[in-house]
Amino acid sequence: MVAVIVAAVALGASQALAAAPVEAGKVYSGSEGEEVAVVPLTPRADKKFLLRVKGTSSEFDNLVFPYEQNDWSTRSTEQFNYSTKWHGRKYTALHVRDTRYELYVPGRQRPIRLSYDEKKTAALKPEEVYAQHQKQMKDGTLTKLMAFDRKGEESGHDKEYAASLLEMNNACGTSVTARIDWSSIDEDQLKELSISSFCGTPLNVLKDLCGASAIAKQTVQEKVKRVSCRFGAGLEPKLEADHVIWTTNRDVSNQEKFATKYFKQNL
Repeated sequence: MVAVIVAAVALGASQALAAAPVEAGKVYSGSEGEEVAVVPLTPRADKKFLLRVKGTSSEFDNLVFPYEQNDWSTRSTEQFNYSTKWHGRKYTALHVRDTRYELYVPGRQRPIRLSYDEKKTAALKPEEVYAQHQKQMKDGTLTKLMAFDRKGEESGHDKEYAASLLEMNNACGTSVTARIDWSSIDEDQLKELSISSFCGTPLNVLKDLCGASAIAKQTVQEKVKRVSCRFGAGLEPKLEADHVIWTTNRDVSNQEKFATKYFKQNL
């Protein structure tokens, strides 16, 4: 009786796995233990895939995100990539060009070179990859990482902005305070732009001016106590008493040159 029950449970599990909407996948491995399993979902014509990354020491390890395949192949060249959502942005993890495979993961600037792994491909169980994906979707792990985290994004830029402010204060011998006006920045701008870079422009210019001459340094010490940054319709800096209000815009070029000229004329 026990044997019959065990067999029935095993059969049920086998049937459940077999019902998973996946096809046979492939595994690509790197020279330092990195690997990515690529599992197509059915119907294959939809170009939907699951990718499971391992061994990269990144946030992607052991997560099974849903991906879309973007294909630019021609008659002579095979070229496509796989993209998912990462903190609300499109993130392309795996690039393929003929037999060249490159994996990108958060925290590593350079791609990881991979090659097709025949042994691991033979051992891959796509149904288990699918089950892992389903579990991570159900418990909210993937949903949280795929969603846009505005507070987290703001915090990251605030830290970078604070680092630029510290460099300026050290160079100028000042105790200037600074802030980013987040109410002036919409979600698309936050997703697409390096806010801390745009807002860091006046801080970087003031730092350079302090390093250029003792007179400039003294002027900054006397006339700048606060800096704030906001996004607006154009590049419109303003000096109110000891408060520099830096209004910037994504479409204006040469902003450092503009800031240098503005400070020289208005401080």
